[in-house]
Amino acid sequence: MTAELLSRIRKELTMNLAVLREAVLAISERVNRKAQLLKLHWQASYLSHSMDSSHRVLGAQLFPLVSCAGDLKRHESAPDRSDAAGLLSAATLQVGLLKKELGQVETLVRELEVEAIREDLLKIQQDLSTRYATIDRVHVARGSWAVGRSISQMGLSPTTRVAAVLRGPALLHPDTLVFQSGDLVILVGPLVEVKQLLLCFVEQQPIRSA
Repeated sequence: MTAELLSRIRKELTMNLAVLREAVLAISERVNRKAQLLKLHWQASYLSHSMDSSHRVLGAQLFPLVSCAGDLKRHESAPDRSDAAGLLSAATLQVGLLKKELGQVETLVRELEVEAIREDLLKIQQDLSTRYATIDRVHVARGSWAVGRSISQMGLSPTTRVAAVLRGPALLHPDTLVFQSGDLVILVGPLVEVKQLLLCFVEQQPIRSA
């Protein structure tokens, strides 16, 4: 009896340590991701500031050249137009390099943010699953039952929600729109009800009672 109890305690401790290790790793990854994001945002801010500084320096350098351009007779030693062209060329090259680097930084920022969003969505899906609910997305098909109808006409139950509607580049307010083919609809609610509601956006039929 004592050996069995000790074995059970050892097993539970092993499981708890494994869970704790996974939690620590998850927290560590989240902290590292936030640190990377902060560093990248600082780098993007620095690059933007550098581009602004380049423009200000270029303006300060071009001003005396432009002011002398219309008075060359009285200023025989006035700078040549090639000086201005050289300054413009150098500034364009510098700003171009800064923009390229800024674009790379912004790409890294988006990738890290997508990772964070994916992790949050997985957690949301897990939270919903334990309550027999789900979050799903569907494109409104041409000729489907939902086309031309508003949310109030969909007959949704109190526990089912249209969380968002995306139309092209726009995020629309769900309560004030009429569905069009091609809309991307995000649904949240009980699993059975959401699966049933999906049919209204892809088939020519009304919602069927469960």
